[in-house]
Amino acid sequence: MKKEIEMKTISVSEFRGNIKKYLDIAQDEKVIIHRGKDKSYAIVPIDEIEDSPYDPKFVKKILEGKEDSKQGKGRVVSIDELDSLWK
Repeated sequence: MKKEIEMKTISVSEFRGNIKKYLDIAQDEKVIIHRGKDKSYAIVPIDEIEDSPYDPKFVKKILEGKEDSKQGKGRVVSIDELDSLWK
């Protein structure tokens, strides 16, 4: 079961006036700052950021290819074709 994460939503002016308080809160829960009509930002501890060294588009293509293969949607490649890929 996934742990439910609490979230606090505040305005930029509230954050500006209480930065230390909200940075402390961000250690235990997500802090969302609303700025203007359509802009929001999240404050999270840096060690919780999950950076991937792979391009998301590349990963998506690999996963789609894997799924296609499971469903038999691939094409058969001969050994000679494979050898030519590496030349």
